[in-house]
Amino acid sequence: MHRFRQVLWAGVAVVLIAVSVVGISYYLESRPSPHGHSVAVVVAPGESVNAIFDQLGDARVVRSPLLFKTYAEIKGVGVIDAGVYFLRTNEGYAKTLGILTGGPSSLKITVLPGMTVNAIAAELKGLPGEGLSGASFLRQASDLRAFHSPFLATASSLEGLLYPDTYFVDPLGTPKELIQQMLDRSTQEFETVGLSPTGRYHSLTANQVIVAASIAEREANTPVGYAKVARVIFNRLAAGMPLEMDSTVRFATANYSNPITGAQLQDASAYNTYTHVGLPPGPIGAVDAAGISNVLHPARGSWLYFVALRGHRHLSFYDTFAQQQAAIARYGEQS
Repeated sequence: MHRFRQVLWAGVAVVLIAVSVVGISYYLESRPSPHGHSVAVVVAPGESVNAIFDQLGDARVVRSPLLFKTYAEIKGVGVIDAGVYFLRTNEGYAKTLGILTGGPSSLKITVLPGMTVNAIAAELKGLPGEGLSGASFLRQASDLRAFHSPFLATASSLEGLLYPDTYFVDPLGTPKELIQQMLDRSTQEFETVGLSPTGRYHSLTANQVIVAASIAEREANTPVGYAKVARVIFNRLAAGMPLEMDSTVRFATANYSNPITGAQLQDASAYNTYTHVGLPPGPIGAVDAAGISNVLHPARGSWLYFVALRGHRHLSFYDTFAQQQAAIARYGEQS
C-alpha cells in the first residue's frame, strides 16, 4: 500500500509539473513581444490550417505552432482566406489569430500627377510574391493589346493613361488587373471633364490634349499655373515655336533630379521639345482631370515665356524673351 501511494504521488507530481510547464510555456508564447519585426505570410488557395500554422512558426510569428494550434482550436478558428497577411515576429496569439480571421491585407499605392509608368512600377517594389512586382508591372504595361480603353486607340504606350489616385491593391492580384483599374479611372475622369476620345479641341486630338496636360502638370505648381502653361503651349504651337519645356527633356533623358546639361538639351529624342517643334509623340506622365480641364479651357493671355523666380510662389509669365530675361536678372531663377 505504501508503495502504491508513492507511485500515485509521483504520478500526480509529474502531471502537475507537465501542466505547469505547458502553462508557463503558453503564457510566455502567447504574449506579444515589443521586439518583433514585420513579416509577410502568404496563404495559398486551399492551404490547410496546419500548413498555415507551420508557416507562422517558420516566419517566427509564433514560436510553437503546436501551442498556437491548441489556442486556435480553443478559440474556434474561423475561415482563413487566401492572400497576404502582414504580421510581426512574436506577434502574440490573440492578435495573430485576429489578423488571420480578419481577412488578407491590402496595400495602398498612390499615383501622383506627373508620375511615369516606371515611377508607378517602382511603387510596387517590396510587395511579397512574384505576381505584382515592379518588373511584372512593366512587362504587362508594354502589352497594350491586353487592355481596353477608348483612349488607347491612338496611344503608343500607357504613359499618361494610368490615372493619379490612391489604389488599394491585393498583393496577390495581377498587374493586368491593376493597370485596367487605372485605365478605367482615366476613361471615367477624362470623359467627365468633357474629353472625348474622338473629339478635337483647339485643333488638338484627344491624345494631344493628354500630352499637353502632362507637360503643363510637370511644369506648373498650381492649378492656376496649369491653365497659364497650357496657354503658353497653345501660343507657341500657333507661332510655330518649339515648346522648349524642361519637363520634356527630363522625360527624354530620364533626368528627374539633377540639373539639365547642355548635351541633354540637344538630345535627339522626339520627346525633346528644344530640338523638335510641336508636341511630343506621347504624354510624359500621369494626368488628372484638372490637368485635362485646364488644357480644354486654358487661361487667356498672349504669353510665350514663363519662369519660376526666386521668392515667388507661382510661375511668372511674359510675352517676350526680353521681359523674361529682365525678370530673371532682377529676381534670379529658382534652381
